[in-house]
Amino acid sequence: SSLPVLPSQRPRAEAPRACLGRRTMAQQIEGSAAKPSFFSRVGTSIATTARSNFRPGAGLYSLCFGAAAGVAISGFVYVGRTMQVMLFDHEYYKLQSRKRYYEKQLIFTREQEETQAAHYLGAMAAEYDPAATRMPFKPLEPKYRF
Repeated sequence: SSLPVLPSQRPRAEAPRACLGRRTMAQQIEGSAAKPSFFSRVGTSIATTARSNFRPGAGLYSLCFGAAAGVAISGFVYVGRTMQVMLFDHEYYKLQSRKRYYEKQLIFTREQEETQAAHYLGAMAAEYDPAATRMPFKPLEPKYRF
């Protein structure tokens, strides 16, 4: 009996039961121990529904687990594709080169079209006959002079 007594081994002091019993009986007689409020009932029903549906094997648990797994897998796919583009994708450089070549080609064809249009206007000007634009037996109007 010389061993020390641990706090968990000490006897606990209990509240007097007579006092608790009188208090609850008085509340019942007076009607103050009424049914729980609407919000506490709703909260309790939500909690019990959640507890019963978030156990392994329940439908809602499986759906949530699948959604979380899908988000995780799509995150891994995103990271993998990002790494692939950063490290191994050279298609970007090919496309940029093709775009530059296309722009050079486009500029060249526009210059050719401008040259052809200028030659066409020159040929038209060479054939221009102001006398053909005047009215018969009348002088040439000044706006038609070259």
